[in-house]
Amino acid sequence: MSENRWVEAVRSAGGSGDYPIPAMPRFEATYLTDPDVLAAVLPPPLEPSSEPRVHVRFSRIDFNGITYERVGSFLVDALYNGNLGQYTLVMPIDLETAVAPSRERFGEPKKLAQLDVARDGEHVHASITRQGVTFIELEGDCVEALPLPAPYPLTQFWFKFLPAVSGKGFDAGPFLVTMNQIVTPTSCERVDGKLELRDLPGTPVVDLPVLEMESMRWMTIESTHSYTLEDVDIDPVAFERHIAIQYA
Repeated sequence: MSENRWVEAVRSAGGSGDYPIPAMPRFEATYLTDPDVLAAVLPPPLEPSSEPRVHVRFSRIDFNGITYERVGSFLVDALYNGNLGQYTLVMPIDLETAVAPSRERFGEPKKLAQLDVARDGEHVHASITRQGVTFIELEGDCVEALPLPAPYPLTQFWFKFLPAVSGKGFDAGPFLVTMNQIVTPTSCERVDGKLELRDLPGTPVVDLPVLEMESMRWMTIESTHSYTLEDVDIDPVAFERHIAIQYA
């Protein structure tokens, strides 16, 4: 009998408890933006925090000297049940096989893109390009080593859902997923550089303009992750206006 690769034994995909991510470089910038625009992008039940803060992150995962994937994140601070976390507006990635499983299982808003995350001496550069537009570009020079931060918790909010066959509403969900991460830095440097946001209608990062740059860092980190499907009822009518961007 010939091999049939359309069916295979069910295997555990992990994700129910903590699991480690290997050490990797992270290039990140944090800035303050228009508070009214930030508040408007938050789906219920998320609420704005006291500061309209945006986070731009780039990471590169390498195994045995070979780059496995590059991923970026564009996130905004948000509150859920009074707890501070970060709502991920978009998560571009250059590994095609990671897009569908991540979106369907966890609700990560991944989109396939071309990414660069590189360091040459003290010069560091990262960018995301989709549909011919480099819509996020972060560049600068590492100018000083910073005190190594202690391990710290980081929470991200994602939404998973199944749009209705009818074209209106949902056949399942929406559901709120929280990703709880413990980040352990192994190096940390301050970067003197610039962040460029360029217009791309399907990923309108420019609608959250840089009003005040707070920090820019090149780090090496290790981390563990765990995931929780929150027991919360989400108003599907109020949520629906936030999903069109996921398909652009």
